[in-house]
Amino acid sequence: MSLTKRNIHTERVYLVRKMVQTEQILNALKNCYDPEIPVNIVDLGLIYDLKVENDSVYVKMTLTAPGCPAHTFLKEQVEQELLKVPGVKNAQVEIVWDPPWTPDRMSDAAREQLGWSATPVASLPMDMKPLKTGSEQQGEDGSIILVNPRGEAYAVSKHEHMIWTLCDGTRSVERVVEELANTLGAQPEQIRTQVVEIIDAMIRVGLLTNPDEFVQIDIA
Repeated sequence: MSLTKRNIHTERVYLVRKMVQTEQILNALKNCYDPEIPVNIVDLGLIYDLKVENDSVYVKMTLTAPGCPAHTFLKEQVEQELLKVPGVKNAQVEIVWDPPWTPDRMSDAAREQLGWSATPVASLPMDMKPLKTGSEQQGEDGSIILVNPRGEAYAVSKHEHMIWTLCDGTRSVERVVEELANTLGAQPEQIRTQVVEIIDAMIRVGLLTNPDEFVQIDIA
């Protein structure tokens, strides 16, 4: 009976240690950021699988942009952060593109940080033709900055800038999705949700407008 008790106690201690280590691993991963969106990879929902076996950690993850050329650098960064966790001697990271990442994987904290709603936004009319407003500038570090008509500046990723540029009032939301997908070598359904949310966010901060909402009617 005492042997059984000791085994149970040992198992509990092991489980507690594993839980603590997993928490430490997740905290370490929060030091890594997607190259396209300024949010850590945990809150973005880029971690698809995490396994801890003795002193080894296995991570399966993705990036927000399909085929992103920065995946090699990020993979190395994630492995380096994992090896900083006490007790971790081996780290293996696998980058996958299937299933593709979508914004609904983001945590509420990530959405709040980006100024998005805590829950996925309703789809915009896909035939709406958003029109860009304001201007663009380049930061001292080479970053892209969009400035709305109120003078409020927003740092954006390369792909967000591409979306803003495509929204010239002649393309529908669906057309923007299709052209961006073609540029990225992706399927429209892989990026549609993300593009719609980005367009919605840009409308709300004044970087895009919906021309249909600003039709002036002259009354004789």
